[in-house]
Amino acid sequence: MSLSELTHIVQTGRIPNALLFYGPRGSGKKQAALFFAKACNCRADNGRPCNVCTSCKKIAAGMHPDMIFLGPHENKKLISISQVREMGSIIASRANEALFRMVCILHADLMNSQAQNALLKMLEEPPQRTFFILSATQITPLLPTILSRCRRIDFKALSSQEIKTALCTQYDLDAKTADIITGTAGSDLDQALRLAGLNKEEAPDWTKLRFWLITQICSCLTAPQHQRVFKSLDLSRHLSARPEYINDAMAVLRTVFRDFCVLKYMPDKIVNLDFLSVFKDISGMHSYSQFLTWMTLFHETEKRLESNSGARLTLDRFFLSLSLVN
Repeated sequence: MSLSELTHIVQTGRIPNALLFYGPRGSGKKQAALFFAKACNCRADNGRPCNVCTSCKKIAAGMHPDMIFLGPHENKKLISISQVREMGSIIASRANEALFRMVCILHADLMNSQAQNALLKMLEEPPQRTFFILSATQITPLLPTILSRCRRIDFKALSSQEIKTALCTQYDLDAKTADIITGTAGSDLDQALRLAGLNKEEAPDWTKLRFWLITQICSCLTAPQHQRVFKSLDLSRHLSARPEYINDAMAVLRTVFRDFCVLKYMPDKIVNLDFLSVFKDISGMHSYSQFLTWMTLFHETEKRLESNSGARLTLDRFFLSLSLVN
């Protein structure tokens, strides 16, 4: 994350009207926005947030009235003009308590053209002591006139080791838990924080979800043939009934099928070491080529879910494919 550049901006006292945070998903853009908002409003006055003053605590907890986040509504692909106009009506009045009010537009590259034009008017005449942060993974969908009014800061994908270090040093997670989380989230910092319970938005109890899901999938794979179809469809039914859990569930399943492929050659490198014994049992029941087939089926299922195919039918198809293996 480009925190040093953001710290320098705060230290100079020249807060831009708009910044563009550009980089791949999970590279820490939202966390950087919170860092910048805290630093701009912190009483410590050294360019970095103290994390103990009232302002820092409110921003960290998502309770500050002057920190506005905007993104696509649930089940919507784009940010609409009505959302931008609603935000504009909010910032038309004075901030409640912040020295600098923040408007952070998550997935800014998903604004439709009408929404972008409405935003452009606000960027041209921004309210006093209000700055905009546009977070995007792509630049081409954004209007050149918007880009010209933003100070761009680039973010790079974080390595699993960098995320693990952050989880252990900044968030005090134990190394074993951090290993499992980074093995699951990969280079996606946002997902790692959510799995760790540090990003409270839409966060299931991941520890329980992970244990339940791995236990269920192992039960499906080790059950007698006549029980596998029933168990597989039951697992699909439970997952599809909680669509908000599917992304995290798929991340867990990805580690499981990866572990099956890795186990034969590097058993100490599997992510789910606490399930090593049952994974060895499953490994003895199936050929290595079967594990590769499962991994291929899993990737196909991920693509179908990402393309908004029906979750229940997609998961039914996947789990049934697993259950029909002799």
